[in-house]
Amino acid sequence: MSDLPTPTDAIRTLLFRKAETLNQRLLERLADVADHLSKREHRAAIGALAGLETDIANIRTLMLLMRDHFESDASQGGID
Repeated sequence: MSDLPTPTDAIRTLLFRKAETLNQRLLERLADVADHLSKREHRAAIGALAGLETDIANIRTLMLLMRDHFESDASQGGID
């Protein structure tokens, strides 16, 4: 039964999964922005940037939540 994750490990896994999903969306959004900029499409670039700050803030919030409430002994890294 020791193969079962602890509740803390399960929550950490979920937090990282959500952060990875948001990060992938950020990368796709930035690729869209780069494409629009290379085509000199300013309005499309502005549209592609919409929500970028929110996604960054959400990733930071997830990482702070993990640091402050779900940090394990093996994960003592600096996120300040």
